[in-house]
Amino acid sequence: MITNRDLACIGLATGCVCPRREVDLAVRGAWLWERRPGCGASVVPLRRLVRRWTLAAVVDEEVGESIVLAVDEAVSNAVEHAYRDVAGDVQVLAVPRPCGHGVAVVVEDQGVWLAPAAHPGFRGRGLALIDELADQHSITASAAGTTIRMCWRTQVRT
Repeated sequence: MITNRDLACIGLATGCVCPRREVDLAVRGAWLWERRPGCGASVVPLRRLVRRWTLAAVVDEEVGESIVLAVDEAVSNAVEHAYRDVAGDVQVLAVPRPCGHGVAVVVEDQGVWLAPAAHPGFRGRGLALIDELADQHSITASAAGTTIRMCWRTQVRT
């Protein structure tokens, strides 16, 4: 479940890259908060929603495309791996950071974590791609599901 901690500063387990200070969230642009079934048919609509959000919220087009690609990988991983034997949802939260220093995106499922293979072969490079694309990210896996938090230091539209 996306928690108050996620909403407070989208604080990453690897450390928040911003100084903590109070900022009026209303001036920081639109939020995207979408929940879809964790199935293949949800990947493209979620990618389109994230792309529209980046066009509205992120000034740097290249950073926007990095966000779209990283979120697409995180959603695809959830769809492919989290719900092998059961149905569930994928949730995406994308927000300008309350500190005013960039944007944060959280992708969450309630499925079962599947550890990456030691030698993934041709496939299995989604987490490495997220690592390259996001300024910071963290992955939290538990019996309640998996949460991937990603952030980018970029200018946002106000």
